[in-house]
Amino acid sequence: MFKYSFLIVLIAFLLINFNGQENQIVGGRIKKERSEVFFGEYDSFTGRYSRSIKLKKGVTYVFRLSKHTKSGDLSLYVEDPRRTRFFEMTNNSLYLTPERTRRYRINFIGSEHKGSFQLHWKSSVQRDDNETSV
Repeated sequence: MFKYSFLIVLIAFLLINFNGQENQIVGGRIKKERSEVFFGEYDSFTGRYSRSIKLKKGVTYVFRLSKHTKSGDLSLYVEDPRRTRFFEMTNNSLYLTPERTRRYRINFIGSEHKGSFQLHWKSSVQRDDNETSV
């Protein structure tokens, strides 16, 4: 009986602690505020923070990133379910139209980043030169 209890506790620990967060965040946090907003504010962020979001086929989404950097570096990329990186956000805004409805993973990569960021996304009917289909 003890063996099974230990196994259940171990599995629960692994699920809680390894949920897409391979990082060290000091003096703050990163969180998903609403269904379409990620927010991070911290003294230092190193590693990868990732969460999945559902995007619908044929709908154009606009992603807007605002970040404040005191030191270090922060980047962002998105993966499909096969973990294939299909775009890295290099500008402050990006238009994206998925070819399939599915869950995509947003990854924030910090390298001793000190500061904050906010990522908003929403569906949009407006198209732009920065539009990417996936």
